[in-house]
Amino acid sequence: MKKILHICMLSLLPMGYAWADVVSNFANEKNQACKPFVVSDSALFAGSFTTGSFGGGYNLDDIRMSVVSVSLDATASKPGGKFVVQLWSDSVGTPGSILETLTQGTPVSPGIKAFGSSKGTLLNSNTRYWVSVTVQGGNDLSVSLEQTNLKTEISTPSGWTIGDSNFSLVDGTPKIDDACVPYLKITAVPVPEPSSVALLGLTGAGLMFLARRRK
Repeated sequence: MKKILHICMLSLLPMGYAWADVVSNFANEKNQACKPFVVSDSALFAGSFTTGSFGGGYNLDDIRMSVVSVSLDATASKPGGKFVVQLWSDSVGTPGSILETLTQGTPVSPGIKAFGSSKGTLLNSNTRYWVSVTVQGGNDLSVSLEQTNLKTEISTPSGWTIGDSNFSLVDGTPKIDDACVPYLKITAVPVPEPSSVALLGLTGAGLMFLARRRK
């Protein structure tokens, strides 16, 4: 009976509740058309993504980016710079306000790096967000981020997209570039709607009642 109960409960869970949604453009080939973008305390770089249509929204899990190189200037006038990844709302096609500063377990180094959401920030469905990278707290650190001129992405399930342009802010001057986009991978977990949670609770209670009556 317990096995039947477990099977029934699992069958009631929509597929989106059990697995995270993922969108990525890492499958695009690397080329020389777009050189890595170097961020520092005076340069910010950002790319956007748009969420899928799941009604309850999504809890952000992590964001992955491709770090090409890391440079530290020991003679800099202001040491102590830290690489910072932030999630932003959208403001008419550019980053709006900061929603969360993401965390990384170790100091940044070359490779595909994951920056996790410490609080699982809620992402609304069918909404555009921005991911920015920069350096804060010192002028000794510079980090190169890989980008591509290929605009396709793979969404599992379908419905998520990665923006076809990037945003940069260098020495206070904003710029939108349609030629290149950063390599991004976004992972988020669908949030059950209240009505679905209530239905699952009632169904589970009913199945447990039947199980007790059979004993």
